[in-house]
Amino acid sequence: MTHQIHDRLGGYVMGPITRTQDRISIGAGKPRHTALESFNHDGVEIARRKTKRREWPIRHLFLFLVAVLSFKIFLFFDMGGAAYGAKIEELSQGAMWEQVAARAMVLDPASKWFVDGLRYGRW
Repeated sequence: MTHQIHDRLGGYVMGPITRTQDRISIGAGKPRHTALESFNHDGVEIARRKTKRREWPIRHLFLFLVAVLSFKIFLFFDMGGAAYGAKIEELSQGAMWEQVAARAMVLDPASKWFVDGLRYGRW
């Protein structure tokens, strides 16, 4: 079956489109951007793009946690275990934001596993 595309006044715009050409799509599922048609105060029709629905930034949160973990491991190697522990104790006695930083910088089991793996080769 063939289709022909006409403009709004009925004029011929393009040649015939076969059904197989009509089904070609780039992505699977729903189209990513659909248009909303509305009229402004002068009565002119406006087509605007529908905005994409906001999603949870899971990838960004994961990358942030990886960066914090990497920073903790780098500081531990750079300062040494004793100096790192002393710095955490010093931060825990400071202002509120320093206390938050001290709680975030405590070596958790994942950090200890990475430190042992890098230092002693225990993977």
